Amino acid sequence: MKVLAQTLKPLMSLMTKKTRIDARRVAEIIGCSRKTVLNGGAGTAQLTRIRNGSTQVRFILEEVLAFAEKQERDAQRRLPKNHSTITS
Repeated sequence: MKVLAQTLKPLMSLMTKKTRIDARRVAEIIGCSRKTVLNGGAGTAQLTRIRNGSTQVRFILEEVLAFAEKQERDAQRRLPKNHSTITS
């Protein structure tokens, strides 16, 4: 068992630390309510949930940012070709 722990130790240093954020911050990033995020609405059901205790739920910041960028790209692709995003 001791040998296994020693061989795994170098691998642990290669793993990147993931920033955890709460549902309120996720809601701010993607533009919906905290409750929508907690209920898994607006596509947030696919995000990884990290439970801290019985009530606290955290999300991985990098994953949330990638999700928000994907949503934005998808929305841009759905716009008509000659549609301007700036309205006067």
